[in-house]
Amino acid sequence: MRFALLLVLLIGIALSGEEAGEVVRKKGRVKLYKNNSLSGNLITQTPVELHVKDILKTDFASMAFVKLLGVNKLVLMENSVLYIEGIDRVNFENGRALFQIRKRGESRGLKVRVKSVIIGIKGTRFMVTAQADQVGIYLKEGNLTVRKMVGEFIRYRKREEEAFEEFRREMEEGMRREEEEFERFKEETEREFREFVKEFELTAGKAVMIVGSEVRDVPIPPEVEEEFRLLDMF
Repeated sequence: MRFALLLVLLIGIALSGEEAGEVVRKKGRVKLYKNNSLSGNLITQTPVELHVKDILKTDFASMAFVKLLGVNKLVLMENSVLYIEGIDRVNFENGRALFQIRKRGESRGLKVRVKSVIIGIKGTRFMVTAQADQVGIYLKEGNLTVRKMVGEFIRYRKREEEAFEEFRREMEEGMRREEEEFERFKEETEREFREFVKEFELTAGKAVMIVGSEVRDVPIPPEVEEEFRLLDMF
């Protein structure tokens, strides 16, 4: 029993020291937390090696440019926290991050955990935002699989949003309806165009906002399109 416990501990120590990539550039204040450190060390020079179980944190008006093993890279934007769970797994809990994941050969790709959501990637360029109970996913290239860890998503389809937009235009054009009629219309539309799913696919040029368990399609803002250029800077 003691030998088995010692073996598990040794394996855990070995994995925690496994190389995962490096910070190749940085802007502003970027901290690296190693070995469960509570204070962290301020990165003053780059490159700096990253290992499994490391935590990377950026302050206000700061960024970290990270190359992961293989051909993967990411940009950690200001006020963001990234935890490297494993060679092919990262945990992003708060802030914004840009990812460029290039599948090579038969590699398994990368899994990104954001709060209660797991994103499966095998060759994409996308941004993730996380704040409170909201998760935004903006896909520039490739395909993503988005899976809920516990329970199911309430997936609102695009057609529902278009129906609400048409209704809004009618309201603005003077076709006023009573509040009760609007609520009835809303309930009927939701029943018709929502579904409960454990996971869903996202294709290039699409974006979603997840609030709690609800998933709605959203446009990719112009400022996000501009930020994708940061991935070409290293």
